[in-house]
Amino acid sequence: MLLALFVVIAGIVGAFAGTLINAAAVRLPADLDPIGPPVCPSCGELQPRLGMYPFWTGACDGCGHSDLRQRLATEIAAAVLAMVSVAIFGATLLGLATALFTLLLLLILRIDWQHHLIFTITIVPGIVLALAMAVLRSPGALLSAMLAGVGAGLLFGFFFALAVLIYRKQALGFGDILLAVLIGTMTGVRAIVPALFIGMVLAALGGLLLIVIGARSRRDYIPYGAYLCAGTIIALFLR
Repeated sequence: MLLALFVVIAGIVGAFAGTLINAAAVRLPADLDPIGPPVCPSCGELQPRLGMYPFWTGACDGCGHSDLRQRLATEIAAAVLAMVSVAIFGATLLGLATALFTLLLLLILRIDWQHHLIFTITIVPGIVLALAMAVLRSPGALLSAMLAGVGAGLLFGFFFALAVLIYRKQALGFGDILLAVLIGTMTGVRAIVPALFIGMVLAALGGLLLIVIGARSRRDYIPYGAYLCAGTIIALFLR
């Protein structure tokens, strides 16, 4: 019964976090600070009343635009991620860490999927948070997080250099390398391989599906970082 209560509380907190994630996902691509009043994605005007609460159905005061579909999807996803984290790991440090990690990954996923951008301001605080959580767990967890972060970063740095050498152009961005470091610090040595593997498989299947249905061509950009985030979320729940 107590666990069920914690799960419900996590869902409520997650929904509010989803509102903040939606606001940050609109503000960052608009070259604004991630924290502040929501911005209308249509006219770009600041809207202090727009989307301040989960599942609010208001529209922009200026142009009447409503981002209801994207915002609701983000809020529901955030609520589900927080609830699943607590349901699996309980009201523990690991449950809290998993919830925070998955919510941050949701923000990165949302921005990369829509705008094909990965912002350093979403990566560096995440790395600091992951290392801090590892410190609270144990010295072994901290060592695992550091080794996995460095290893993942070096691996994607190698992929970056290899693509430039073979294709004479960048197949990955610097943001992807930083994201790999973040994923490593979040998962640790034990789960880094499954996280990256699941992400790569999702990227291959997702890219192929988009090509088959005609939504993308073989030369179009695929939001690789978004798929890596999705793979990491799955790996965090399975560890």
